[in-house]
Amino acid sequence: GVRVVATYELIEEESEGALILRASGKFDREAGEAVETQMGSHSGTCVLNMAEVQYISSTGVAFLAKLSAGKGLRIAAPAECVLNTLSLAGVERILKIFASDEAAKQG
Repeated sequence: GVRVVATYELIEEESEGALILRASGKFDREAGEAVETQMGSHSGTCVLNMAEVQYISSTGVAFLAKLSAGKGLRIAAPAECVLNTLSLAGVERILKIFASDEAAKQG
């Protein structure tokens, strides 16, 4: 059988009613779908911390845009490579990006 090794990690924590998801590694389709799934079971504020992300794919960018527009996803502390990619893709304007989890929770 083919053993699929996840190229990302998603750690989930609750903080004052907000769902904080910490992503690390690659943020691609699998990671985007995982975030979407976690958000689906949480009704409050959702924050995605991207400080430890090393690479984001075009599909990952598309997921961020979709979840931000459709579900109000907030992005906290994105790594420089993430910011650069979002900027190149021209989507950073439509995303809710904050410097920290705290700032993102408060919106």
